[in-house]
Amino acid sequence: MKIRKVAIVGLFLESNRYAAVVERNRFRVLRGDAIVEDARSSSPKLLKEGQGFFAQMDIEGDWEAIPIALVLGGAGGPAEHDFIIHEIEKIGRELKAQTPLDGVYILNHGAMTTPEEEDPDGLLYETVRLAVGAGVPVVSTVDLHANISQRMVDSADVIISYLTDPHADQYDRGKEAAAILHEMFNGMCPTVSNIRIPIVPPNVSLLTANGPYGDLIDYGQSQLGAEILNVSIVAGFAYSDTSVNGLHVLVAARENELAAATLCKRIAEMAWSMRERFLWGLVPLENAVAKAVEVGHDDKSPPVLLADLGDNVGAGGPGNTLWLTKALHQAKATGVVIGSFFDPELVIAATSAGVGSSIQAKFNGDGWEGTESTYVVDNVLVQYLHPGEFYISTGPLSGMRVNAGPMCLLRFEGIQILVTSRRPIVWPDPELLETMGINVASIRTLVLKCRSNYRAVYNKYFDPEMMIEVDTPGRTSPVLSRHDWKRIPRPSYPLDLDFDWQP
Repeated sequence: MKIRKVAIVGLFLESNRYAAVVERNRFRVLRGDAIVEDARSSSPKLLKEGQGFFAQMDIEGDWEAIPIALVLGGAGGPAEHDFIIHEIEKIGRELKAQTPLDGVYILNHGAMTTPEEEDPDGLLYETVRLAVGAGVPVVSTVDLHANISQRMVDSADVIISYLTDPHADQYDRGKEAAAILHEMFNGMCPTVSNIRIPIVPPNVSLLTANGPYGDLIDYGQSQLGAEILNVSIVAGFAYSDTSVNGLHVLVAARENELAAATLCKRIAEMAWSMRERFLWGLVPLENAVAKAVEVGHDDKSPPVLLADLGDNVGAGGPGNTLWLTKALHQAKATGVVIGSFFDPELVIAATSAGVGSSIQAKFNGDGWEGTESTYVVDNVLVQYLHPGEFYISTGPLSGMRVNAGPMCLLRFEGIQILVTSRRPIVWPDPELLETMGINVASIRTLVLKCRSNYRAVYNKYFDPEMMIEVDTPGRTSPVLSRHDWKRIPRPSYPLDLDFDWQP
């Protein structure tokens, strides 16, 4: 049996135009054998789809991984332009040096921008195709919040998106990419149809357990079979603000071009017909605070989880807006734990003072749209210090190592707040809180700066109806009319309401 040579490349950043540029030192770059070692590690740095891809390739038969580079940035603002262009060009040169290849796997988020290039993901795909040639199978996995460009579609044979939000199926999507690649090795020639729909959905409307997006994805998956190979319905990431933003349907058929086109059009029509369901109601800040005060005084009421949507670190939020923290403190809410707040200077001050000390805490926040960016609290107890390295204990990323830099747990009046010195924690972990002396089951109000990930992690502590999406200001507010859009195609629903569209 022939040993298949498969190159591994990756580019991963979700770019929010309103956030600060992600400089090169914020990226983790894995090259060569470090990629293979990490993919087979029990505590990997790369994402779960990479692990799934390697696991399935090992099952399918003899192969040789040709690891080129994985450039991983998580979530933030646009990427530093010169760095990303340099990395893409280097990937192209190294791929060309490895030819001939039997296949390429692109591990990709799909919503990166730079200040000068709105589609570096498409540039990567195009670079890969030019390096390896027209006949080499290229498959990729992308986040549900990718912005799919035609350049990406034209350069890859099959683009496979996640199916779940919260993202709990990355491992399986990596396995699917490997399985499709092996079908292509055995002679299958996929044909792809794609349609961009002028719907730019607020991210709060994109949970897949229920709602319009889940219904679309469920229908697409129901159509898989002998003819239809893959259906990916990609919602896009509005905050990237690109000319390719919009809900995007991709249907890959094994041979039948008409079958792919027919199903793609049917799903696009279905999505447009349900566009009003993507409008979403949020809980006003004052109502959320009132609820926290209420449950703090009534131990018999179920606890509440407040999602600080204006500062969603998973969408590029800075992790340090102050609106919700200030409101809870001023309302004298009790039993409150704030799952993370990004403030390196405050961590240094707490560390210098030491555990058990009382300090005046100056919280350094985000000055979004000229708002007050500091909040000073007296008599704050330094309750716990932590080096910042830990392993995620539960959920789909269980086992992954996180380094948030030195951290401290502060307490003042009825509030405990975990302050980090490195990047905000996108996947808040119950075991980390327990390590710092917090009994998660006793929390009355938990505040998290993320939109959906907590649902896959804290669902055993909080009832779904007590997970409240709070309408806070900030760079990641899902109220899209609050933002100044430059490149999103217009008209796009719900930014524009009175227009019709046909696929």
